[in-house]
Amino acid sequence: MATPIVNSNASAAVNDQRLIPSSGLHARKLVMVENHTLRVTICHSWEKLEEWIPSWDAILQENQSLSIFSTPEWLGSWWKAFGKDRRMIALAFSAEGNVLVGLAPLYLDEVQRPPFGKLARLRLVGDGSGDSDGLDVIARPGFEGSCAQALLRWLTGHQKWDVCSLNTLAQNSAVAKALMHELAGARWRFLADSCPRSAIHLPGSWSQYCEQLSPSFRPLVTRYPRKLAGRYQVRICRCENADDLAKGLEILFSLHMQRWNLANQPGSFGSEERKEFYELMSRSFLRRGWLELWLLELNGTAVAAQFCFRYGDTVSILQEGFDPKFAADKVGYALRATMLKHFIETGVRQYDFLGGLAAHKQKWGAKPGEYLNLNFARPGSLGSLYLSSTNALTKGKEWLRTKLPAPAWSALHWLNAKLNSHADSSAA
Repeated sequence: MATPIVNSNASAAVNDQRLIPSSGLHARKLVMVENHTLRVTICHSWEKLEEWIPSWDAILQENQSLSIFSTPEWLGSWWKAFGKDRRMIALAFSAEGNVLVGLAPLYLDEVQRPPFGKLARLRLVGDGSGDSDGLDVIARPGFEGSCAQALLRWLTGHQKWDVCSLNTLAQNSAVAKALMHELAGARWRFLADSCPRSAIHLPGSWSQYCEQLSPSFRPLVTRYPRKLAGRYQVRICRCENADDLAKGLEILFSLHMQRWNLANQPGSFGSEERKEFYELMSRSFLRRGWLELWLLELNGTAVAAQFCFRYGDTVSILQEGFDPKFAADKVGYALRATMLKHFIETGVRQYDFLGGLAAHKQKWGAKPGEYLNLNFARPGSLGSLYLSSTNALTKGKEWLRTKLPAPAWSALHWLNAKLNSHADSSAA
């Protein structure tokens, strides 16, 4: 560790709905939209999608609202780990001169939904494993509406899908806003709901941050690290080179799983695909200077780890772990406090807990936010019928929530989650 720091593409083009021959590497379809004529290129493999990376990176530089979850490094690592048995249908939108203005990195899977049977579902690459947050259709600023129109028109002409599910979109996603406008105008069935997220908005100094904490919680952040140093030889370090990465990840996996194994649960890293994903993603993030993998050692033994990444002025935490034998020493608190102090001093303005709004996150000063989930289907289709049924069921659940006693509602919610989980695993 570092020095301590306390398929191939089809080949046809479409113009005015008439098929005409085309040449070139990619499948291209001309789509007339309100302000631009966009060319749609279909990529059925990551290798084909990779050909757009230089232009993709340029869009990420221009569109500061896009997160690290829209980068080739994140999505490519995810696809290589989780996409082996999935079918990619990624759409690249380009304007005059074949200039890339947007990407919709989609894939197709099947989900079992009684009594509708198997539904073919389009999802964003990165969705489906529980690892990605803040996904989006990737669009150059000013082309969000055009990309939304082009996506909808392409979907209109292709029938081998039932539901399109765009999950954990940024709440302020311009493409999502434009897409909902287009869906409403075309009278397509769509459901939009939200899921919680939380983040700490960091001030300009460590002292200002500490002052924001509640008086009862502040000592855990300021005093416990000092107490720890009085009892042990403490070393806190950040992974800064490739030679230390494998060992750092092994420690993270082990510490995370120890706590889960005490509850007879495998934890996140019981999945070999997820381990592969972290290994691929970590290497690419380290090369870009984005990786924030930190360890806390007591008397030479690693007892706490945090896996974060930095993108712009935001650091996001993805996973953490600690040795349960040192729970009373608050080793996780000491590590996070040291990291937050370092982040504030190096210009980070947001520490993102990503999905969820747990009480312990709020104690650190996290404020609530939301992600947007957008599901839609063609009018009159099986997918549209499914979404109508889902909407009715959701309204029924809301009614039951207000009428049933809390224990009965919790039992019903647990049973429904189990049934949905079984249905998804059966479809896979």
